[in-house]
Amino acid sequence: MFTRTSLIITILLFSTTVALGQVDPPRLDPTPSTGQQALLIRDGVKQHDRGNYDAAIKRYEEVLNENPNNVEAIYEMSFSYSMKNEPRKSLEAAYKGAMYKSDMLPAFYVQIGNNLDLLGEPEKSIKVYKAGIKMMPKMALLHFNLAVTYRNMGKLDDARKTVKHAVTLDPQHPGSHAVLAGMWHDGRYRTPSLFAAGRFLVLEPRSQRAVGLLKIVKEVMGAGVSAGPNNQINIFFDTAAKKDEGDFGSIDLILGLGKAASMTGSNKGKSEMQLLVGQFETFLAIMSEQSGKADRSKFTWKFYAPYFFEMKQKNYVEPFVYYITQVDGKEETAKWLATNKTRVADFLAWSKSFKWPESEK
Repeated sequence: MFTRTSLIITILLFSTTVALGQVDPPRLDPTPSTGQQALLIRDGVKQHDRGNYDAAIKRYEEVLNENPNNVEAIYEMSFSYSMKNEPRKSLEAAYKGAMYKSDMLPAFYVQIGNNLDLLGEPEKSIKVYKAGIKMMPKMALLHFNLAVTYRNMGKLDDARKTVKHAVTLDPQHPGSHAVLAGMWHDGRYRTPSLFAAGRFLVLEPRSQRAVGLLKIVKEVMGAGVSAGPNNQINIFFDTAAKKDEGDFGSIDLILGLGKAASMTGSNKGKSEMQLLVGQFETFLAIMSEQSGKADRSKFTWKFYAPYFFEMKQKNYVEPFVYYITQVDGKEETAKWLATNKTRVADFLAWSKSFKWPESEK
């Protein structure tokens, strides 16, 4: 337990550390919650989830008055202050929590970095994330948040490199795929952005974020194809597309040809969804055939392509397409998913068990 003197010393330490934007390695041992303290924290979380942040903070204060070394209460207090838009108080609590040796240490580093960002100190935020990564190199959320800070600062090469590492450390984290898809799409990496967005939508198909990621999928699959006069079909080919993720020029052209084919008379009567399934089937089949000539050292080919190639081999393209487009709210999609529950379940089970390439770091 802290004495009055140790509390004064701790406050001084907080002030110095906040000013420097750095975090010292943890040296203190936390004290577990009693049964009553656990109940108070649980009630605080409920209040937080209802948006009653002041009530939540009072519960955590009750716990910390009895047990100043309760890292769970410290973290929840930091989180509630953050959601209450009081980053300085959130930061102070997070710095205190980072002094303890606990499983929650990565979460405290994320809170510190996020709050420094909110306070207009991105360089200090980067130092904190890097310090956390040095201690906990396999914590994907630290890499992810570092990538977001880099992106917000306009350091896009650093952001892409860092979020790729986050993706390999935790392929089940939707946000990492979303950030990578967005940066690739903005940077005119068409096929890579399609893969990252598709993977995100498997993990998070119905959220608000899914709306934007599905838009990326549709834009890429649309491939710049438009109808002209006299049944003419125009295909836009981006000659300035980036190639540091691999040369996808021929693949992008295939997307365009596939979209053009879907607009011909032979496909009349097919629904939008059926056409999209056909496009994905053709695209993945041809891309798989060309994979032998690809530079497998590139991240898109090494990390994402095997997932989609195996999906095609196992005949899961159709459930994939219907599953990732459900946020559109189309009746056809809802009906297909309702009548093909077994196929969808099999697809999701395969996706969850897929063995992703491991990080090389």
